[in-house]
Amino acid sequence: MSFKRFAAVCTVAMLAGWAATAVAADQEYGRSGPYIGAGGTYGFENFDGVPGAGGGWGYNLKGGYRFNQFFAIEGEFEQHLGMESNIGDINSWVLTAAGKAFALDGPIQPFALAGMGLVGVDQSGAGGIDDDSVGFRFGAGVDFYATRNIAITAEVGYILGTAGVGDFNIVPVSLGVLYRFY
Repeated sequence: MSFKRFAAVCTVAMLAGWAATAVAADQEYGRSGPYIGAGGTYGFENFDGVPGAGGGWGYNLKGGYRFNQFFAIEGEFEQHLGMESNIGDINSWVLTAAGKAFALDGPIQPFALAGMGLVGVDQSGAGGIDDDSVGFRFGAGVDFYATRNIAITAEVGYILGTAGVGDFNIVPVSLGVLYRFY
């Protein structure tokens, strides 16, 4: 066998091996496909001009599509109920679409996300506000896979409101469960 043929056979074998490794990794935790999730959250308030404001418990629902081991698009609805203040209770909701980037594709997957959507605030009591506006979501977290399809997810974020809800920024800390289809 000539050197050129030997080099060609070795190159093809090496490329096939890399492709098989990439497919195996994608089939395990970093594979593409849809997912859904739900969890509990605690929103620490970062309100400007609201005396005596405190945080509140809430929940989140999410769904998305993972394109490959490193990127997904995710939609999330989050609501915080009964954040207390000196002028009445404050309820908020957030509906966002975000890009989600993963640093690793094994059973432990740190991620960062950024996106935008709608933020709504309902403040009861004197001088209350009931408004919604465009908002932004930034966050980081980690997914811990218990099985191929089920992960525990932890996340810390920042919700930045604009216009009428610009004074009602929230730092949500959430813990939830994620289910990957396929």
